[in-house]
Amino acid sequence: MQGVEIDKSPSLRESLRRFATEIEDWIECCVASYRDEPASDCHDQATFTISWAPLIRRGRGRAGLSFMKAYRDRIRNHFAGTGQWKHGYWKRQEVHHGTEHFELFVGTFHKLAPDEGETAAQLLDAAEHLGNWQPDVPQWFNWDTGLFRSMYLGTEVVREEPPLTMNVPDHFRCVNIALLAAEISNDDRYLQLAELHAGRWADAILAGGELPAVLNADETASGFESGIEAGYRKFAGQAPELHTEIDRAENFLASGAIDAFLNLWKQTGNDTFRQAAERLIDVLATQLDDPDAGSAADAVRKYYRATGDSRYSAAVIECPAASAAADVRELSLDAFPPVEKRKSGIGKRGDAPPWFEDGKPRSRSPITMALKAELTGDERLACEAVDMARAYFKLARTVYPDGREHGCSARTVNAIARGHGRENNAGVITAVFDTVADCFGFC
Repeated sequence: MQGVEIDKSPSLRESLRRFATEIEDWIECCVASYRDEPASDCHDQATFTISWAPLIRRGRGRAGLSFMKAYRDRIRNHFAGTGQWKHGYWKRQEVHHGTEHFELFVGTFHKLAPDEGETAAQLLDAAEHLGNWQPDVPQWFNWDTGLFRSMYLGTEVVREEPPLTMNVPDHFRCVNIALLAAEISNDDRYLQLAELHAGRWADAILAGGELPAVLNADETASGFESGIEAGYRKFAGQAPELHTEIDRAENFLASGAIDAFLNLWKQTGNDTFRQAAERLIDVLATQLDDPDAGSAADAVRKYYRATGDSRYSAAVIECPAASAAADVRELSLDAFPPVEKRKSGIGKRGDAPPWFEDGKPRSRSPITMALKAELTGDERLACEAVDMARAYFKLARTVYPDGREHGCSARTVNAIARGHGRENNAGVITAVFDTVADCFGFC
């Protein structure tokens, strides 16, 4: 068991300043460690840099931005040079992992440096395959049905054998790439594709009954038939079993569906997209009292900021995971327990370690605490959330690798900083430091 004392700050500004200093030190250490390292064959080797963005946007950690730029091209050159990419994307890859580099890393770098033409070129080089706009590549999308042709989409191979033709929530990663491409290019065809595909899911989500787990051209299915599940689990091993509403909603959350729905609602004014987001959050909000479910609180925050609607505020304010933590003195974890089958619920993975507050299983989430502070204007609670988040980050740095080896793992600094592979970028930097600094003002 490893532990760290929670360093209590005299003010929120001081707490944010201390955390910013810790983040900047991590960025500088990572740059020094990996500056001269060659790219590897790992598909998500760059996603650990995403949590640097909140500090870089505030004018600090600029060495991280230079590193991201160089690493962007090093990765491109490696995968193109080894023949794994064709036309700027994987020759053969499944939709879950193949999209991560482009949606997460390239998309984040574009937002940090929007005038970097090479970034836009790399993202558009990948995105043009979404709607069959590159004639030398097999068709990915069926414009008649609004669905993708496979769970496996590559520039050389699209696997169309049953059951791989089913669409799954992981295809929302393609929607989010399309929305990035629309923003970069001002080309309406990307928005049309995103609206068409997400619209199929929104209609299925709002059709009544259970949330859908998969889609095909003719119907929705709330659960998996055995053959479909086997095909899906070959690449989505940390997805839950999808027997419950909670786990089906979690599968949408993990692939950015709520982000896509809210983005599309803002761009199109189509209330169906907002209603689909609400249907998912209605389920996720029932889990707010689980300290692992910080990503559910982050989804509530995104909804509140996008719409101004406070319908979920009472659930956040009243939940134990958002309670004050002034009396908690030490944070600890069992860093390397045996890997288990993942549990049902939000924020779960089979490799996720157990965390403890003063030697007892944790009962709070700094993400949920930060959201309650935002909803109530409670600066003291915000300070406690940031102090606790900084302790999580500090402890992770003492026991875990940075995350370059595997960006989705729960046993990395990256997993604590921006969330592991099931948490949709909801970590202590991205959903505590960044959101508190935005809400209460910090540069």
